[in-house]
Amino acid sequence: MELTIYDSTFTPLGVIDEISSLIWTRRYWSCGEFKLLAPFTEQNSRLLNKGNLLMKKGDSEMAEIRYLSIRKNAYGMEEIEVQGRFLTGWLDKRILLVPILVTDTGQNILRRIVNENLAAPTNTARTVPHLKLEPNPPDLQSSSIYYQGEQYLSCLLACETVAKSAQLGMKIATDIRTGTHLFKVYKGRDLTAGQTVNRPCIFSQEFDNILEQEFTVSTENLRTVAYVGGEETAIAADRVVVEVGVSAGLSRNEVFIRASDIKRSYKQGTTTVTLTLAQYQQLLTARGLKDLEQYKEALSFESNVNVTGSLAYKTDFDVGDRVTCVDKRWGIKTDVRITEITESYQKGKTQITVTFGESLPTLSEKINR
Repeated sequence: MELTIYDSTFTPLGVIDEISSLIWTRRYWSCGEFKLLAPFTEQNSRLLNKGNLLMKKGDSEMAEIRYLSIRKNAYGMEEIEVQGRFLTGWLDKRILLVPILVTDTGQNILRRIVNENLAAPTNTARTVPHLKLEPNPPDLQSSSIYYQGEQYLSCLLACETVAKSAQLGMKIATDIRTGTHLFKVYKGRDLTAGQTVNRPCIFSQEFDNILEQEFTVSTENLRTVAYVGGEETAIAADRVVVEVGVSAGLSRNEVFIRASDIKRSYKQGTTTVTLTLAQYQQLLTARGLKDLEQYKEALSFESNVNVTGSLAYKTDFDVGDRVTCVDKRWGIKTDVRITEITESYQKGKTQITVTFGESLPTLSEKINR
């Protein structure tokens, strides 16, 4: 494993080729992360510092070191641990200064958020150096979605919400030769067994391409009906509340969604725009439909892929692709998207762990909801 370390101006600082382990996690519609353990040497201690950027040989995505720890065990062995996020995490450095209310393709909305707040903002102090939008991006033919981004929302959270709603991936790819970081929006391939355009990708122990696997389905966070409350009023009874969803009986799981950021009257330039009740209810309904997506039944496969098997990583499958998972003994056959891939390197061995579908939410994700 070879890692090249750079500073923020693309100056190469050196190469790390002596490591204990590396965990490199790529995600489709959210930010990836890494964890590196390396012996404490003069070279490693000089290179592995907060703020430095690292890139794996053969990759286009960089990661930024955000955490550093040096420790010595009882036997006197010294080790450096660094952790960080891929450069998509830079989106979390900015917030939406102006609320967004738009119906457009997910691709266009994502590019707009990044362009207005990081790549080419009006206030040049907010510009992220060397970050640009991908020029002449391919048309992903994604359908239009309604999106309302509240003022002061993290740009990373805004982009993750849009990407997930539109089923699109996003990443920042680095071109060392030109000294640029390119924000890219992409769409995974359809490699399911039922389609005929691409070569199908089927994960099954029967085909010897899976070493271990775990299937999880959970309704712990399932909500099927939302009551969406608009902006708060002096008299509680005057607050506009809409009901979204039609479930009944035991299948009805209710949640209240606070949408006080959606204003019935707002400024558009120098003009004050006031929505009709029907228009306002339509906006609240759209918010309810969007937020209910976070409360769906969680279904996921997690599999350790046989790296010497019939399927080649990044050729036959990659993050964002829709594939087919089969386990005849468990009675499972499902078409599902690869949302996360973790590459683990330790003692000369490589392990690829693939997450199909939605992993269960962490405690912090539950709190953010």
